[in-house]
Amino acid sequence: MTAIGTAVSPFAAPAAATIFLVPPRAERLTLGRRLVAPLLGDRPQDHALALRGVHPDVMELLPASGKERIGIDQVREVLRMAQFSAVQASRKACLIPFAEDLTPEASNALLKVLEEPTRGMVFVLLASHTGDLLPTIVSRSRVERVQPESRTSLAEPLVAVGYSTSEAEWLVCVADRAGELDGLVAARVHVGEARSLARGRLETLSAVDLVATCLDGGPIDRREAHLVLAARAATRDPELLTSGVLALAGQERSTLFVFLTDLLSACADAIRGSVTADAVAGKPNATRARQLPLQGPERACVAIETANRALLAYSPPEAVLLSLFFAFGGTFP
Repeated sequence: MTAIGTAVSPFAAPAAATIFLVPPRAERLTLGRRLVAPLLGDRPQDHALALRGVHPDVMELLPASGKERIGIDQVREVLRMAQFSAVQASRKACLIPFAEDLTPEASNALLKVLEEPTRGMVFVLLASHTGDLLPTIVSRSRVERVQPESRTSLAEPLVAVGYSTSEAEWLVCVADRAGELDGLVAARVHVGEARSLARGRLETLSAVDLVATCLDGGPIDRREAHLVLAARAATRDPELLTSGVLALAGQERSTLFVFLTDLLSACADAIRGSVTADAVAGKPNATRARQLPLQGPERACVAIETANRALLAYSPPEAVLLSLFFAFGGTFP
């Protein structure tokens, strides 16, 4: 495990490529620059330029303007520039903060250079899961996991603006995307009321709209949507098993891994029973249990882990999701 901001690779022997698995809320470009800096050598001036994103020997590979993915031509340009010697550092580096944005063609082009590493050039890739990348790229790279900030430190700004400690700790768990915690600090919400309103609204949605909320809703809506989806899966709701599964199966694999992670977190939260009445829901735990009874959520968590492994093995998403939701039967009756 690697703490954010620490030097990771010894300068004497850096890997040709290192994949850093980062927490969801990480500011990837800033973090990537902090990870690249020590790879350039031991001169403070090189580190300072890298942290500002202006070092002449660091190429930052991001989607081109107006594009959502990193194309093969961009990778080819990096490989062309890699043929030249470093301008002022001891080596050149290519930073790819959003490695899952590589197109298949760009990934294959990158793979070729990793098979025959360019001398004096290192690659730093950031991703949430190894499953977001070509397995062959992963196998040719060193993989490091970056430790997230502690929940206590993340919760402190929320407590400072008036949230209770329990509310703040729960929000840290669900607001795991860039900018969400800042938004909750800037505009304080009544958590119990927000959850109650979200549940009432979500329970009336179609399966497709419920799935959309699971993927793109705000943090509170997103968590409640996963709980409502779990309850529907437990009843083997026909609409969820048809149009809901199809809506999910049509997503990018990286999106499915995030969905499974969020669903696992929601089920684990239910198991722990950490959401107390006065801190979050404003209702007795027994009332909440009627919405999502906990008669076997451990089985649901096992099913989610099984689905995650199946996706990593490139099993058909539709079959994986259908099996997952069928496995929920009886767990949240």
